[in-house]
Amino acid sequence: MDNFNCKQCGHCCMNLSGAFSTSVSEKDILLWEKNGRDDILEWVDVIYLGDDEKVYDIWINPKTGDEVTRCPWLRKLPNQDKYICRIHDVKPAHCREYPHSREYAKATGCVGFEE
Repeated sequence: MDNFNCKQCGHCCMNLSGAFSTSVSEKDILLWEKNGRDDILEWVDVIYLGDDEKVYDIWINPKTGDEVTRCPWLRKLPNQDKYICRIHDVKPAHCREYPHSREYAKATGCVGFEE
């Protein structure tokens, strides 16, 4: 995306409500299965809609069954004001494609378009 530069601020992962997607496609599920990422899959809740339709809600705490408000894979770098994604190599498509637009970035608190 033109003029976008990730500053590793973590804003996109700190507040998962509102503008950020909390479901993934079957393609993401298959990627995690293929890579043996049961650690990620345990944070997914499959909701059956009928007629072989499903929704994959993500970041559901496997111990409590509650939705989390912050991505469980976000980690702060020691002694820095920066964050990393612990599942960067297999993160969901909507994370890989983030922020989609300036408007979407602004809605989620992203500072990647700022100078």
